[in-house]
Amino acid sequence: MTDYIIPLHKPFWGKEEEKAVIDAMRQGTGIGDLAYSEQLADELASYLGIKYVLPTGSGTAALELACACLVKRGDEVILPSFTFSSCANAIKLCGAKPVFADIDITSYNIDPVDIEKKITKKTKAIMVIHYAGMACDMNAISNIARDHGLLVIEDAAHALGSKYDGSYLGTLSDVGCFSFHGTKNVASGEGGAFVTRDLAIFKRAEIIREKGTNRSSFIRGERKKYSWVSVGRSLILSDILSAIALEQVKKLAEITRLREKNADYLIKKLKKLSSKLILPQITEETEPNWHIFAIRVPRLLRDRVIAGLRTYGIEASFHYLPLHTSPMGRKLGYKIRDLPVTEDVAATLIRLPMYPKLKRSEIDYMVAALEKIL
Repeated sequence: MTDYIIPLHKPFWGKEEEKAVIDAMRQGTGIGDLAYSEQLADELASYLGIKYVLPTGSGTAALELACACLVKRGDEVILPSFTFSSCANAIKLCGAKPVFADIDITSYNIDPVDIEKKITKKTKAIMVIHYAGMACDMNAISNIARDHGLLVIEDAAHALGSKYDGSYLGTLSDVGCFSFHGTKNVASGEGGAFVTRDLAIFKRAEIIREKGTNRSSFIRGERKKYSWVSVGRSLILSDILSAIALEQVKKLAEITRLREKNADYLIKKLKKLSSKLILPQITEETEPNWHIFAIRVPRLLRDRVIAGLRTYGIEASFHYLPLHTSPMGRKLGYKIRDLPVTEDVAATLIRLPMYPKLKRSEIDYMVAALEKIL
């Protein structure tokens, strides 16, 4: 692995996380739903202002749990192609069909206009992805869902701490899914969370999550024994990783503040290059968490700019290869130019390093390198 002077990501870990891990190891066996898992669920529920939270083994696990609760064989789910394979896999694993919609050229999020074009009699849900912590147009999407009787799943893997019209992303739909992957703002190595306001969905989810058993209600003392009651999966989060995630959630306000401070400074410094690149655009309704700082450059320059930055020791990177152009996407019947905005964004986007402890001197160094390369 190349050692970069400025890496793309760096977790905001400290002594608190180390202490919590040791304590979790001393208290129990590390299995899920012990003391730290319960505290994590409570802390996240309090932070988000939502009632039901289930820690999961990953953000992917949360998406799979959401689809297992809401989607059945033969259904269709509309989602952007500009996302990770986990989204489409979660749909396919339920026997449903992912239907890809194009994205908005400004936010890189799913385009509500194209959502409406993709709705059929088989459409059951819309899965939105808040790319880079920037909010989708949730008012428009919620209206579409209401008008057509559709469910909404929020993939908020990038968006813990981001807001839309004053409410936290991940809480504006039937189910929200978060990630605690080592690259995320709240990082426990691996991990995630499933959240909902709906008691019926929550009850279904906790059974599926616990291998199809009613073990969760047994742990709460609501029954003397637990047994297999439904088809399920093993999707719980280890108590050791929950201990790390708990300390991270406690720091989330500070993590978001530091990222915002760094993003503001980077935008200010990059404005002198505004004729050569496209800066992130923030909608009026969005308060981003700056999980990703994405710029765009002309298609023919993109790979050369990334290579150039890496020669300066800066871990710049492209991002998603559109799912509809992948081998699996082609099996679903998609082809090149089916989603032109998605393909254009994917071919021109560059992720720059962004994390809480990024120094101003490092930002200055990145900007100077970009200026020379461009």
